[in-house]
Amino acid sequence: AIVGINLTEMAYSLLKSEALKFHLYNFVPGIPTMEHFHQFYCYLVYEFDKFWFEEEPESIMYFNLYREKFHEKIKGLLLDCNVALTLKV
Repeated sequence: AIVGINLTEMAYSLLKSEALKFHLYNFVPGIPTMEHFHQFYCYLVYEFDKFWFEEEPESIMYFNLYREKFHEKIKGLLLDCNVALTLKV
């Protein structure tokens, strides 16, 4: 549950800071809705899971460190004016 809470906070803070602006502009044909925010949240959950296992942290106690590392990675991706973050499973 703590991962979901943290990723919800991350998604919300990215929305409020307007960091999602380019992604939503490129991904949504029209006005963004809660559905689009939910799709972004699903993207974060999937990508964080993949990131966590690729990083191979030695303990769950390092969660905050890896959460911040992941947050910085996402913020970097969102700086690209052509970004459209979608799930690739």
